[in-house]
Amino acid sequence: MTASVYQHSLAARAPFSAPVGKDAAASPPETWVSPADGSTMRLIPGGEFLMGSAPAEIEAAKSMDRDGRLFAVNHETPQFHPNLPAYYLGVYAVTNAQFARFLNATRTGAEAAALWLATVEHLVPPVNEEALWRADVGYENHPVAHVSWPGADAYCRWAGLRLPTEIEWEKGARGSDGRIYPWGNEWREDLLRWYGGDRGENETTAPVDAYPAGCSPYGLFQMAGNVDEWCADAYQPAVYRRYSRGDLHQPTAGYGSVVRGGACMRRSKLEFRCAMRRGNPSVFVNILFTGFRCACDATVPTQLGLSATVSAGAPTRRQP
Repeated sequence: MTASVYQHSLAARAPFSAPVGKDAAASPPETWVSPADGSTMRLIPGGEFLMGSAPAEIEAAKSMDRDGRLFAVNHETPQFHPNLPAYYLGVYAVTNAQFARFLNATRTGAEAAALWLATVEHLVPPVNEEALWRADVGYENHPVAHVSWPGADAYCRWAGLRLPTEIEWEKGARGSDGRIYPWGNEWREDLLRWYGGDRGENETTAPVDAYPAGCSPYGLFQMAGNVDEWCADAYQPAVYRRYSRGDLHQPTAGYGSVVRGGACMRRSKLEFRCAMRRGNPSVFVNILFTGFRCACDATVPTQLGLSATVSAGAPTRRQP
């Protein structure tokens, strides 16, 4: 990671403030499809939810795995109740096919793409100036992986969307009832792609619409497992102290960037909890099997003239 690239990743962050009050959008659609990149966006209703972990939950998390006490789970405290306006989160992580479309639309060559992809897996670079990026056959619907934070941010900006804040991500994963995993409070190795479970010996990621029974309360797929997911925030270990006092402004400086969700090659059950948070350097270091999903404010579909657009094929939302 070069200093210039890291500084760019921090400079690109748009500060986010989560206001409390009436949503700006009137009757936004529950589900809509982005015309720019095809992301299916699901409305996350405004209101409070339970974020972070209480001391007893921290101790329980540490006991889930043999090496549980090596993880910085104390960074999940104190537990608090943020109040967010309504917003949208992608039902699925961004796929290889979508990222290839982005690279082609921005006329990004293999050399320039090296800033956005730590390594190229299941994406085939163009062989000449006339050729296009494409996804490997059979992996079009798998999540794009090994993406740097600047790469994820650039994609979202191209699509007219943004990365979710850490607070938005956690609400989308756990709903309003404080559940441990997106599907509930009990570990289920068959409801996500991780190091164990049904992963074949030579397999890594799964299609983004796999494991429907593991969806979050809002019908979001794979908020646990498959790929880690970037958030918009810079990582600050003690930021929950500020959040718990009601100041929900997004951190723009810290140790790298927030990563959530847990990836397909992770072994510890505690890493797939909705409350688990980590900070990764934004490019090249420790970002294998890191992807992302898009977010946006509740006003966006109306601004795009899509207030009445609902995706007929979107999964049914389950109430928290």
